[in-house]
Amino acid sequence: MSKKTNGVEIPLLPEEEWEDEGGYMGYKEPPKETAIDYSNLSEVAISYLSQIQDLQEQLEQENLKVQRLEMAIRGFSMALQEELEGAE
Repeated sequence: MSKKTNGVEIPLLPEEEWEDEGGYMGYKEPPKETAIDYSNLSEVAISYLSQIQDLQEQLEQENLKVQRLEMAIRGFSMALQEELEGAE
């Protein structure tokens, strides 16, 4: 479904047909961690695990930021389409 307005065509599908882009570069939620026996790990290994967990949390927060930006772009696209349709 697309409409021409003022020589500009903005093709937007109905919202129910929008695809879920999966966030930044197809990021998916990391798999849930399995139980780890920390008693057999060195301090360095535990430090690495801590860094990985922190980075996964940061990535999740960044993914949420990307999703908000994607939604804002969609909202502005819809607002632009409505503005151009009303300008006829």
